[in-house]
Amino acid sequence: MIVKRVSLDVFTYTALIYGFCIVGQLKEAIAFLNEMVSRKINPNDYTFNTLVDALCKEGKVQETKNVLAMMVKQGIKPNVVTYTSLMDGYCLVNEVNNAKVIFNTMTQRGVIPDVHCYNVVINGFCKIKMMDEAMDLFEEMQSRKLIPST
Repeated sequence: MIVKRVSLDVFTYTALIYGFCIVGQLKEAIAFLNEMVSRKINPNDYTFNTLVDALCKEGKVQETKNVLAMMVKQGIKPNVVTYTSLMDGYCLVNEVNNAKVIFNTMTQRGVIPDVHCYNVVINGFCKIKMMDEAMDLFEEMQSRKLIPST
Protein backbone atom coordinates (compact mmCIF):
# COMPACT_ATOMS: atom_id res chain seq x y z
CA MET A 1 0.00 0.00 0.00
CA ILE A 2 2.79 2.39 0.76
CA VAL A 3 4.29 1.87 -2.71
CA LYS A 4 0.98 2.75 -4.37
CA ARG A 5 0.69 5.81 -2.12
CA VAL A 6 -2.53 4.74 -0.46
CA SER A 7 -2.97 6.85 2.63
CA LEU A 8 -2.66 4.70 5.71
CA ASP A 9 -4.72 5.99 8.59
CA VAL A 10 -6.54 4.63 11.61
CA PHE A 11 -9.48 3.57 9.46
CA THR A 12 -7.35 1.68 6.94
CA TYR A 13 -5.41 -0.14 9.64
CA THR A 14 -8.56 -0.92 11.61
CA ALA A 15 -10.22 -2.34 8.49
CA LEU A 16 -7.19 -4.57 7.87
CA ILE A 17 -7.09 -5.68 11.51
CA TYR A 18 -10.80 -6.47 11.35
CA GLY A 19 -10.32 -8.45 8.15
CA PHE A 20 -7.50 -10.52 9.61
CA CYS A 21 -9.57 -11.15 12.74
CA ILE A 22 -12.56 -12.32 10.68
CA VAL A 23 -10.46 -14.94 8.89
CA GLY A 24 -8.75 -16.04 12.10
CA GLN A 25 -5.32 -14.63 11.28
CA LEU A 26 -4.80 -13.08 14.68
CA LYS A 27 -0.99 -12.94 14.52
CA GLU A 28 -1.26 -10.82 11.41
CA ALA A 29 -3.86 -8.60 13.07
CA ILE A 30 -1.55 -8.06 16.04
CA ALA A 31 1.36 -7.36 13.68
CA PHE A 32 -0.70 -4.65 11.97
CA LEU A 33 -1.59 -3.13 15.34
CA ASN A 34 2.10 -3.00 16.23
CA GLU A 35 2.97 -1.53 12.83
CA MET A 36 0.25 1.04 13.23
CA VAL A 37 1.61 2.18 16.59
CA SER A 38 5.21 2.20 15.33
CA ARG A 39 4.10 4.52 12.49
CA LYS A 40 2.58 6.87 15.09
CA ILE A 41 -0.95 6.17 13.90
CA ASN A 42 -3.08 6.06 17.02
CA PRO A 43 -5.50 3.14 17.25
CA ASN A 44 -8.97 3.99 18.53
CA ASP A 45 -11.28 2.06 20.83
CA TYR A 46 -12.82 0.26 17.86
CA THR A 47 -9.39 -0.94 16.74
CA PHE A 48 -8.60 -2.38 20.15
CA ASN A 49 -12.07 -3.80 20.74
CA THR A 50 -11.95 -5.59 17.39
CA LEU A 51 -8.77 -7.38 18.37
CA VAL A 52 -9.83 -8.09 21.97
CA ASP A 53 -13.12 -9.57 20.76
CA ALA A 54 -11.42 -11.77 18.15
CA LEU A 55 -8.87 -13.09 20.66
CA CYS A 56 -11.61 -13.83 23.18
CA LYS A 57 -13.78 -15.62 20.61
CA GLU A 58 -10.80 -17.87 19.87
CA GLY A 59 -10.46 -18.63 23.59
CA LYS A 60 -7.21 -16.66 23.83
CA VAL A 61 -8.25 -14.48 26.73
CA GLN A 62 -4.78 -14.44 28.28
CA GLU A 63 -3.37 -13.00 25.04
CA THR A 64 -5.59 -9.95 25.42
CA LYS A 65 -3.42 -8.68 28.28
CA ASN A 66 -0.81 -7.22 25.91
CA VAL A 67 -3.50 -5.64 23.76
CA LEU A 68 -5.21 -4.17 26.83
CA ALA A 69 -1.88 -2.85 28.14
CA MET A 70 -1.26 -1.15 24.79
CA MET A 71 -4.81 0.22 24.85
CA VAL A 72 -4.28 1.83 28.25
CA LYS A 73 -0.82 3.08 27.23
CA GLN A 74 -2.47 4.82 24.26
CA GLY A 75 -4.80 6.58 26.71
CA ILE A 76 -7.91 4.63 25.74
CA LYS A 77 -10.00 3.28 28.59
CA PRO A 78 -11.73 -0.07 28.20
CA ASN A 79 -15.44 0.45 27.62
CA VAL A 80 -18.54 -1.72 27.90
CA VAL A 81 -17.68 -3.44 24.60
CA THR A 82 -14.16 -4.28 25.80
CA TYR A 83 -15.40 -5.68 29.09
CA THR A 84 -18.21 -7.66 27.47
CA SER A 85 -15.76 -9.29 25.07
CA LEU A 86 -13.51 -10.24 27.99
CA MET A 87 -16.40 -11.67 29.98
CA ASP A 88 -17.59 -13.63 26.97
CA GLY A 89 -14.07 -14.96 26.44
CA TYR A 90 -13.76 -16.13 30.02
CA CYS A 91 -17.16 -17.83 29.82
CA LEU A 92 -16.10 -19.52 26.59
CA VAL A 93 -13.14 -21.15 28.36
CA ASN A 94 -15.29 -22.04 31.40
CA GLU A 95 -13.72 -19.42 33.67
CA VAL A 96 -17.01 -17.82 34.65
CA ASN A 97 -15.69 -16.64 38.00
CA ASN A 98 -13.08 -14.60 36.11
CA ALA A 99 -15.90 -13.20 33.99
CA LYS A 100 -17.61 -12.10 37.20
CA VAL A 101 -14.36 -10.49 38.38
CA ILE A 102 -14.25 -8.54 35.10
CA PHE A 103 -17.91 -7.58 35.60
CA ASN A 104 -17.12 -6.25 39.09
CA THR A 105 -14.00 -4.44 37.86
CA MET A 106 -16.02 -2.80 35.13
CA THR A 107 -18.59 -1.43 37.55
CA GLN A 108 -15.89 -0.31 40.01
CA ARG A 109 -14.31 1.69 37.20
CA GLY A 110 -17.58 3.43 36.48
CA VAL A 111 -18.51 1.55 33.31
CA ILE A 112 -22.21 0.77 33.47
CA PRO A 113 -23.11 -2.77 32.40
CA ASP A 114 -25.80 -3.14 29.78
CA VAL A 115 -28.20 -6.02 29.15
CA HIS A 116 -25.64 -7.83 27.01
CA CYS A 117 -23.07 -7.79 29.85
CA TYR A 118 -25.56 -9.34 32.22
CA ASN A 119 -26.68 -11.89 29.64
CA VAL A 120 -23.11 -13.05 29.01
CA VAL A 121 -22.35 -13.70 32.68
CA ILE A 122 -25.80 -15.10 33.52
CA ASN A 123 -25.49 -17.51 30.60
CA GLY A 124 -21.99 -18.46 31.77
CA PHE A 125 -23.23 -19.26 35.26
CA CYS A 126 -26.15 -21.27 33.88
CA LYS A 127 -23.85 -23.38 31.71
CA ILE A 128 -21.84 -24.46 34.75
CA LYS A 129 -24.99 -24.94 36.83
CA MET A 130 -24.33 -22.06 39.24
CA MET A 131 -27.97 -21.04 39.33
CA ASP A 132 -27.82 -19.03 42.56
CA GLU A 133 -25.19 -16.74 41.06
CA ALA A 134 -27.15 -16.50 37.82
CA MET A 135 -30.31 -15.55 39.71
CA ASP A 136 -28.43 -12.96 41.79
CA LEU A 137 -27.29 -11.25 38.60
CA PHE A 138 -30.74 -11.57 37.05
CA GLU A 139 -32.29 -9.85 40.08
CA GLU A 140 -29.60 -7.15 40.02
CA MET A 141 -30.33 -6.57 36.36
CA GLN A 142 -34.04 -6.20 37.07
CA SER A 143 -33.35 -3.83 39.96
CA ARG A 144 -31.50 -1.62 37.48
CA LYS A 145 -34.61 -1.62 35.27
CA LEU A 146 -32.87 -3.55 32.49
CA ILE A 147 -35.12 -5.85 30.48
CA PRO A 148 -33.68 -9.31 29.75
CA SER A 149 -33.27 -9.98 26.05
CA THR A 150 -32.58 -13.72 26.07
